[in-house]
Amino acid sequence: MKFQNYPDVKDDEFFLSMKPEWEYLQPVPKDAHYAWTETSMFGFNIPEHDIDCIIYHWHHPAMNITTGGLMIWRGKNTNQVECDYSDYRTAMPLPRDHTDCTYANGVVVKMIEPSKRFQITFSDKKRNTHLDLRLTAIMPAACRHNGGHITQAMKTDGTLILNGEKFNIDGFHSRDRSWNEARDESLMPLPPINWTVGIIDENFAFHHLTFDHRKYHSEWNGKLTELDKNCMWGYVWEDGKLSGVVDCDQRSEVYPGTLMPTRIESTLVATNGKQYRITGTAGATVQIQAWPNMAAHFALFRWEVAGRGIAYGDLQRCMWRDAWRTMIGKN
Repeated sequence: MKFQNYPDVKDDEFFLSMKPEWEYLQPVPKDAHYAWTETSMFGFNIPEHDIDCIIYHWHHPAMNITTGGLMIWRGKNTNQVECDYSDYRTAMPLPRDHTDCTYANGVVVKMIEPSKRFQITFSDKKRNTHLDLRLTAIMPAACRHNGGHITQAMKTDGTLILNGEKFNIDGFHSRDRSWNEARDESLMPLPPINWTVGIIDENFAFHHLTFDHRKYHSEWNGKLTELDKNCMWGYVWEDGKLSGVVDCDQRSEVYPGTLMPTRIESTLVATNGKQYRITGTAGATVQIQAWPNMAAHFALFRWEVAGRGIAYGDLQRCMWRDAWRTMIGKN
């Protein structure tokens, strides 16, 4: 299928089939950059209680260390220390097998079946916080055409005891995994970028990695890197069919000062020839420093997908120094 703005895009150029061996830590090339990277992200949300959770580990196999941890938050928070629970560490031993391991922060990850089923447990008796989480794929892993990154919608179930209060987990979330890429922490003069997911049910999910369209941000002109297109990658999972996202007209609204996203309007164009109008509002929010040189706003969004219904999922908005100072009028 061809598209007016992207005449060279074909549906099969968006995805590769995920190989089971890609779930495991990959061999490190002899000449690998010190910042050679693998990542693993899971999580869950409980929208009726305005609870969101990220379980993220950033591996540096060339240096034999792992950064990351677990964060659970309710409602509006100013930073990760304010979260209802947070244990996020800069340096931990790299596990031999991140599909079957216990991290130094106490998070236990077990892959039950590659690309299909995972179990995560955690227990902090002192703070009476305990997690028993199961994740089951509702779609194939959407593997980028370069073979180094997947995003996948998952059914979640289990139990959470958060500071002594018990909750049932029965919803959806997206996992993310990347490998074989050097990611140093250099400053990048990019506009803010939204990593966005939303899931209605087993029959509909979406993901896209997108900058706002510049037509909504005159303050960016000449100050941040120009881009050939604002949508880097994405997919729509609809009724058993996986389609790529070739374009996204996105506009983000944020709180003045904190720049926390409050509302997102977007129109996705997919390789199935359809357009998807999606509008979202933020619930539980927190700002974290997942990378010291980058501010990351995490928010549980309620998405209205025109013609389909209500989806929930994370918006992760990443912003470097140049973009932040530009948006508050200091550049």
